[in-house]
Amino acid sequence: MAREIRILHTADTHLGYRQYHSEVRRKDFFAAFEVVVNDAIEMQVDAVVHAGDLFDSRNPTLEDLLETMNILSRLKAAGIPFFGIVGNHESKQNTQWLDLFEEMGLAARLGKKPLMVGNAAIYGIDSVPKSKIPLFDYSGFEAPDSSSSPFSSPPPLPENCWKLLLMHQIMHPFPYAEWDCAEVLEKLPLKIDAILLGDYHKYEKIKVGDAWVTYPGSTERNSASEEEPRSYNIITLSDEGLEISRRTIPTRDFLFIPAKLDGEEKPYEQIFSAVNEHLKELPGSVVFLEISGDSGVVLSFSEIEEYLLNKGVLVPRVRDLRIKEAFPEEVLKVTFSDPDHAVANEIKRLSLNDGGLIVDEVVRNPNISRSRVDEETEGQLSKLIDAIDFKDPDFRIEIPASPVNPVNPESPASTTGFVESQEARPDNEIGPDGDIRPARETEFAGETKSVKKAEFIGETKSVEKAEFTGVIAGYSEITENLTESPEKEIELSKEEKKEPEKIGNLPEARFEPGVEASSGMKAEGKKETLPENKLAKTPDTAEKTVKAGQKKRKEKPAVLRQYNLGDYL
Repeated sequence: MAREIRILHTADTHLGYRQYHSEVRRKDFFAAFEVVVNDAIEMQVDAVVHAGDLFDSRNPTLEDLLETMNILSRLKAAGIPFFGIVGNHESKQNTQWLDLFEEMGLAARLGKKPLMVGNAAIYGIDSVPKSKIPLFDYSGFEAPDSSSSPFSSPPPLPENCWKLLLMHQIMHPFPYAEWDCAEVLEKLPLKIDAILLGDYHKYEKIKVGDAWVTYPGSTERNSASEEEPRSYNIITLSDEGLEISRRTIPTRDFLFIPAKLDGEEKPYEQIFSAVNEHLKELPGSVVFLEISGDSGVVLSFSEIEEYLLNKGVLVPRVRDLRIKEAFPEEVLKVTFSDPDHAVANEIKRLSLNDGGLIVDEVVRNPNISRSRVDEETEGQLSKLIDAIDFKDPDFRIEIPASPVNPVNPESPASTTGFVESQEARPDNEIGPDGDIRPARETEFAGETKSVKKAEFIGETKSVEKAEFTGVIAGYSEITENLTESPEKEIELSKEEKKEPEKIGNLPEARFEPGVEASSGMKAEGKKETLPENKLAKTPDTAEKTVKAGQKKRKEKPAVLRQYNLGDYL
């Protein structure tokens, strides 16, 4: 006859949670866990098993870690082993906090190899992201072995020992299910007698097939919706079978006070009268004052919260329900432009990747408090990273395109004169060295034109040789784009310090005889014959050309540089 085994089952202690930005509430979460440990020592249970979310964050403070070690040390001193799995709140990429406690001899992390408590074999599955549940590997679970206990050397196991499985998951048939208990029990290579769960903060117990499935509930209230008493489970294994009993934990009161305004006269007196009906319950409580009734009165919530604090309330929270009552549903329909839609369009133009979109969503979510932004962002980014298969041969990191023009979002760059547009050219070539070789096109005033032709305001004329006396923004040389001869150069005019004129007043240009000026271009009075295959140039202008080009490059926006992946590697 095997001896009776008693195991304390708890979960979701969320140590370190500063609820409502209150240090007192942080201590409340530790106090609740300490009650569980004190009960375990007092009852002399055979083991304490924790089904995930020991910590509220994957980055607990040093103070949180030290307090947790002190509590677990008391279990060790009493000879009671502490077994656990990793929950979604505390999950890290590699080494977990449970691994640290295991190295210190304070805890043991459960897995596919069971740890023994008497004739009970206990397995564990860490929290699995929802996207990876269909890919979970059910193989590798080892059969029970009497030598699997790190704490003692139990006698040889009977042929039929108890098998318990710890999981941190929302399971069917419970609400908000992500995984199915029946599927787990069917696909596991061994028969499980009970699944001890965490993640759902409400106490539940049900039988699926021949196995019991239970949630112990959280040890402290993580939200106002968790109204029922907090608790943990005692699992009793004996010759009579498996029994699950619930033990409640005393925690700080959450008090809900309704206050209905009847008329606009003396609204504060009506509210304070409703509060005074609970004077004995107020001290030390977290109070939610819900105001309803007449919507014509403007109230100061800070004044109401101050009144509650003077009555000894730990955390005062005021909810105004009158707005919802005052406006019928049809009146709430918005007919003007939605500002969120405008923000969404701006975000879309930024070309953010999935990670950037997650950060934006969390930061602008009104339902996420400021104190929770870091944890929520880190949690969602971790899920995104977990869903990425870095071993996929098609996996690659895409470098975002050049910034959007704030003046004209449809244009890849904002500048005056000629610019090279890589995005506008689908026929770009990649050279053997990895650099982009642009197609033989030039963009002028937002339109792509042939190299052999230039469009002015009037007609389009053939330009084989031309000398521009204006300033080409961002360029000191465009010889290769204007002529077949590489020796042709640009001569800057003496008025080079002036700003380049806008479209419509183009810089003056001189053409050699035989080239007719367009109707929209101003030509010089005297036509000058240029030497064959060379633009007009004098020795004293060579130095000016270089200096002017350097000066203008400082004053005008430079052409956007095109990057390739080699620049980042």
